[in-house]
Amino acid sequence: MYNQTVVAAAEPKNRFLISDEQIEHNREAYSMGYNFNYAELFCEKILNPIREVWYRARFIGFENYPLRNNPDSPLIFATNHSGMAFPWDAIAFISRGIEKLKNSASSIRALISPMLTKFPNMCPYMIDGLWWKAGCINATFLNFETGMKLNESNILIFPEGIDGIGKGFDKKYQFQPFKTSFLRMSIRYKTDIIPFYTINGEYNNPLAYNFKPLTKLCKKIGLPFFPVGPVIFLAIFQPWIFYASLPSQLTFVLGDRIKVYEMTDKPYEQLSQKDLKAIGEKIRGQMQQKLTELSEHYGKKYYNIRGLLKAMWKNRRHFFRYFPAFWPLAMTYFDVNYKETDGHGTIKFSLKNCFKTICKRPIVLAMYLPVLGWLFIALKSYITLRRRRQGNKNN
Repeated sequence: MYNQTVVAAAEPKNRFLISDEQIEHNREAYSMGYNFNYAELFCEKILNPIREVWYRARFIGFENYPLRNNPDSPLIFATNHSGMAFPWDAIAFISRGIEKLKNSASSIRALISPMLTKFPNMCPYMIDGLWWKAGCINATFLNFETGMKLNESNILIFPEGIDGIGKGFDKKYQFQPFKTSFLRMSIRYKTDIIPFYTINGEYNNPLAYNFKPLTKLCKKIGLPFFPVGPVIFLAIFQPWIFYASLPSQLTFVLGDRIKVYEMTDKPYEQLSQKDLKAIGEKIRGQMQQKLTELSEHYGKKYYNIRGLLKAMWKNRRHFFRYFPAFWPLAMTYFDVNYKETDGHGTIKFSLKNCFKTICKRPIVLAMYLPVLGWLFIALKSYITLRRRRQGNKNN
């Protein structure tokens, strides 16, 4: 099992004033599990075919990739989250960054909800530590400050937080209230915010809604929300559907830089939450107007079935890599095989290799078991959480 007993340094009492000593103490937790070689191969073998065929992702404006206005500080990329679906829009964007930017200072690492790493069932197909190995970072203020100070890569944040992805189809393309941490970091480090807009991700799980009493109950068992809609009822019979999505054509459009540090005269230490929320609402209004315009322009053919069929036929030899029903097996096989090949991560499908993967990770079978599969997933999650708590106590 992936070692997850390393815990982050405790958040300081005044979490807006973090010392160099606290950052140094947090360095190990910030980099926990990150393996660029793993991430690069995982994108090459698994995520890139999914991005290019299933989602046919388009990147508008990124040919002129943003350069840092302040070489000593990372840029902060910010985008809207799609509603009520597993974050494949973010995964597609990050995989493109890994492919094009490699492990340079221009690369992007994402701050994600700690709920995704805390609960095993929120990691894609129960692959232990996958978020961390791919370069994601728990979204705490201390980790955010650490990333800005270390200056090893640019940072991607989702200013709506978990409320963005859990907002429901009735609020599609509607920005939820912004968190303020990314505004603080932009002001403190005099670095630009680079907005981009994710179009069509709302149709990864259409007609799914947030029933708040049910969501409140789900959070107690490790689900940030429960999407009530047509797709989720299919997931009862095939658990892998819970993690997958419909083939919307994802479109990412680069926006204009936002210089938050020019929007206030107050020193960083004197900024109140009220000040930041006022700035945040102004920025949210500007981004909302742009998002609405872009969704009307790029979001008319959100599935583009003809383009999908054309891409699938052109890449028919890689059907087992890009079609969602095979994602659990393909991703699990890569994770198992990566260790056995000393980091080469080759992926050649055969009955023998599939059987070997299932023997080593039998939980992958649960993804295909009607109803009963969820019982095995819940049991696996419970056992994993219990072991982690015990490991943290021992440390």
